[in-house]
Amino acid sequence: MRRRIIEALTYPRMLMMSRMDVSDCPMNRYFNADHPLCQTCRQDQECRWLNSNDEFSVLAEQPMEALFETFLFSIDYVEAHVSREKHNFRRCACDTCTWMRDARHLALQYKGRSANIL
Repeated sequence: MRRRIIEALTYPRMLMMSRMDVSDCPMNRYFNADHPLCQTCRQDQECRWLNSNDEFSVLAEQPMEALFETFLFSIDYVEAHVSREKHNFRRCACDTCTWMRDARHLALQYKGRSANIL
């Protein structure tokens, strides 16, 4: 399950990077909480998420619950993108909507597994 979640994080990472405007970013997408521009940037959440979840080796070492929280953030991010684009993710066949359906299914599988463990 860990491997599947880590692999599923690839698409939202690519989506975030493609939607971020880095031309005016003096930090080159590296979030620094002490930098004045980072403190007022509209893309601070994306930068934080990318900085924390860009290395597969780091993700592999995270506790499973932390990894799942990271996955849930990515689902929320992609869902907001789908809403802004006015897609019906249940019917649309684009990559983003397909990822959304698969990600929600994977999240439900994980929740079902963790409930069975308790």
